[in-house]
Amino acid sequence: MKHKDHPVKNLVSVILVEKQLADVWKYWNDADAIMQWNIPFDDWHCPAVHIDFREGGMFNFRMEQKNSREGFDYVGLYNEIILMEYIGSTSGGRTCVVEFQAIDNNTIIRETFEPDTFTPLDLQQSFTDGVLLSFKKFIENKSL
Repeated sequence: MKHKDHPVKNLVSVILVEKQLADVWKYWNDADAIMQWNIPFDDWHCPAVHIDFREGGMFNFRMEQKNSREGFDYVGLYNEIILMEYIGSTSGGRTCVVEFQAIDNNTIIRETFEPDTFTPLDLQQSFTDGVLLSFKKFIENKSL
């Protein structure tokens, strides 16, 4: 893949979540929870989520700016799922891998994704970093 005539490597976002892996896994894959945390910036929201969480299952996360209908549908296919460890998916021909690692009572989440060719790389990176930070805030503030 090329971005403005330059080879592009995958982008990576990593975050440490101060919750046990079982809880992280549960809320990462729950449609109602996703609508609450799948938010990259304060002026965005995720008003609709459709998820068939299984290998071969489809997903569609509608993401929009709050003050307008400007947004997009993040639609894709789950290619490989390893329980509480790994989620591999494709969207628009691009790959995404989310890895989960338990460390004591904490969980490291690492998302590696192939960037698109039309959005600036720094925006794609900050978008994904923002979503992971939103998930961290969501689950760490949740009484489990």
